Amino acid sequence: MKKRISAVIFISLFLIVPASYSATGVKMLTNEFGARSVGMGGAFSSVPADPYSAAYNPAATWGITNLKGSLGYDTHWGNSRLESGYLSFEKRSVVVTTGVQFAAVDDMQGRTGPTVDYIEFGAHDISIKAGAAFELEKNYYLGFSLGYIYEKIDTYDDAAFNFDLGLLVQPMKNMNVGLAVTNFGSTIKIRSEAVDLPTAYRAGVSYVFGSLTSAADVVHLDGDNYFHLGGEYCMDDRFFLRAGYRLGYETKDFSAGVGFSRKNLRIDYAFLPYKGGLSDSHLFNLTFEL
Repeated sequence: MKKRISAVIFISLFLIVPASYSATGVKMLTNEFGARSVGMGGAFSSVPADPYSAAYNPAATWGITNLKGSLGYDTHWGNSRLESGYLSFEKRSVVVTTGVQFAAVDDMQGRTGPTVDYIEFGAHDISIKAGAAFELEKNYYLGFSLGYIYEKIDTYDDAAFNFDLGLLVQPMKNMNVGLAVTNFGSTIKIRSEAVDLPTAYRAGVSYVFGSLTSAADVVHLDGDNYFHLGGEYCMDDRFFLRAGYRLGYETKDFSAGVGFSRKNLRIDYAFLPYKGGLSDSHLFNLTFEL
């Protein structure tokens, strides 16, 4: 019965993809979060037991046992900044996760007419989520989260509720398959325009070859399909080398990252260059386990 339920979830995650799209709101929150995941090309929907797994697939937090958290900062496009944090722990065979994503663009220029001096304004997005992952049956894990998204542009603002749903399957040793839909919910209305949330649909697979973790994702966002490829190589359980590549995007493709772990702390860095005159992105994360 549980396998039938999981199969229905697999199918439903893709049947609910809408046939048409309007412009999406809270666009800054469509950025990839987490230095480890960005270093691996954003192919993270099937990579388990990381606090930032919840940002890609709420079921992929399965495997976390102790209290585990991560704080991230991203210098992004000059006057933009992205900050985030996730905290996960296991309680009675359920992995509970809370997360916050914050994005801001400051010192933007606006005019009320062609000859009028510009006025400065900013834009801010924040997403707060809480969810859980649990075992449906051996090697089948289901996850969900409920969230609140708030956006403010100059003096105009609005908010919306949303949810994430994900499935993680381990068909064989060292292999994980993930399916997820994130940011599915109501619209946000700024001034007179109502826009959809940036709902993303992901399908991915990862495999561990000794010290190498390889991963691939297909992402459906804003009516387009994107492909993410990435890998992570672990040396002596302390040093990590990461690289990834994205297909289908106009402004980004290659990324790389490194990590260093000692006892219960890990420091991660990722570099994501942008095209089209946009500034490069540098991500930093501090992950701890208690």
